Amino acid sequence: MITNKGVFKRQAAVLLAASLVAATAAACSSSKETEPAAGASAGAQEPPTPISIMTTFYGAEPPGADNAIIKEIEKRTNTKLNITWVSPNSYGEKVNVTLASGDIPDLTLIGDNLSPSVRKMAEQGAFWELEPYLKDYPNLNAFPQTVWDNTRYQNGKLYAIPRVRALSTGMVSVRKDWLDKLGLSVPKTMDDLYEAMKAFTNNDPDGNGQKDTVGLVGDIASDGLSLGTLNHILYIFQGASEGWKVEPGSNKLVNMMTDPSTRAALEWIRKAYAEGLIHKDFVTLKNSQSRDIVMSGKAGVVFEAVSAAWDLTEGLRKNQPEGDMLPLASLTGPSGKPYMHRGRGYNGVFVIPKTVPEQKVKKLLAFLDYGSSAEGYELGVYGFKDIHFTKEGDFYKPTEQAKKDIVSSNAMGQIFTRYDKYSWAKGTDPDFYNRSKQVIDEIEKISTANPFEGLYSETWAKNRNEFYKKITDAQVKVILGQEPLENWDKTVEALKADPNWIKALEELNGAYRAKNGL
Repeated sequence: MITNKGVFKRQAAVLLAASLVAATAAACSSSKETEPAAGASAGAQEPPTPISIMTTFYGAEPPGADNAIIKEIEKRTNTKLNITWVSPNSYGEKVNVTLASGDIPDLTLIGDNLSPSVRKMAEQGAFWELEPYLKDYPNLNAFPQTVWDNTRYQNGKLYAIPRVRALSTGMVSVRKDWLDKLGLSVPKTMDDLYEAMKAFTNNDPDGNGQKDTVGLVGDIASDGLSLGTLNHILYIFQGASEGWKVEPGSNKLVNMMTDPSTRAALEWIRKAYAEGLIHKDFVTLKNSQSRDIVMSGKAGVVFEAVSAAWDLTEGLRKNQPEGDMLPLASLTGPSGKPYMHRGRGYNGVFVIPKTVPEQKVKKLLAFLDYGSSAEGYELGVYGFKDIHFTKEGDFYKPTEQAKKDIVSSNAMGQIFTRYDKYSWAKGTDPDFYNRSKQVIDEIEKISTANPFEGLYSETWAKNRNEFYKKITDAQVKVILGQEPLENWDKTVEALKADPNWIKALEELNGAYRAKNGL
């Protein structure tokens, strides 16, 4: 276990008193110890390092400066934290205002580090380039290489620390209890899924004698720029993560919207909708409403991450104790190959402005490194054992005191993150949890990464929303039967002939070659 002792001594970020070293060594003798930094003397300690942070929080309110866990983190890391907590509802706007002001906190969480404005600031030298320092921080360095590569810009540089997440996120869950009741096998192909959806819609899986269930519930993106959760059907047919693919042999990056596989996917969705197998209101539903429909026992298939499978199952079991949403490891489309997309491995990044001196940069990295250690992460997210949580095996059980002290991943868990490939596996039911871990293991073997990560094209940035608005409008009209499938062919031909589409793909291909040294 890497603890604050090994990290902070090695970085000379904190000089612990000799007595504290001895006490901590006794409590955690398995930690790797190093000699105190040069110049340290018995009983001497540097003043706490002030660290300003801007991040988001989830829940009714954030923890205050006098929060017991924040105080303990300050003590263990020899820091003084000044955290600006911002509601997720206004976080993007707050980031934009803060970056424009030039008065940027030491650590600032940026939700979209690939946005043109953030990218421009980074490449103009507004943020520290961090890769030269990372080798000295074992817990940050333990993040998968894929995560770092996805954070990297096409110029090859790293300007941020990812708020790390598991790569194997999953994307679809099916009512396992309904499959069992109707004598159906777990779907492996899109044809299997179609038959399950048909049975869920027509064969009274809830046994109430009424035709009041539907095969699939979904919702399109709130900004109207994609099919939202139904996009995953396109990806399965395309065999492409987020709609981007590199042609084998040519190293050519292609957007699959103009590929015949997308037409085949739309034909599949259109047919399912016409037969009533997809919730009739998918265009206007919010994601929370889709989830409510599943938890009320009225839909059997939903495209959500593995983690959502437990949330939905838990909701189902309030009224249907046998309810069981099974996350699938993959589905096979027309290509004949099992498909599952791979996540980017992070959700937002922390940047350090160039106004911060280099020596303090090292202390900031040491602070984040501690938050990625087993000790630091547990303290930040779960608090004190037997006060804020109890533990049985892999399961942390929060106490009422944890709620009172606002100790959860919703607060410090937005600053302290640790890579755990099973973090999407959730549940208080050990059997459910272990089954989800097995699913994640399968996803890890076959999942497809998105080659678009980290790339930038000025033409794409300027025209992306217009492209996707036209694409989504055309797709929705075809799915609803308002226009014939042939109208999608016209959309495709118009895209292929659009000078901005052509130029954007040329620029993105150049960026792809540059990033990958081709």
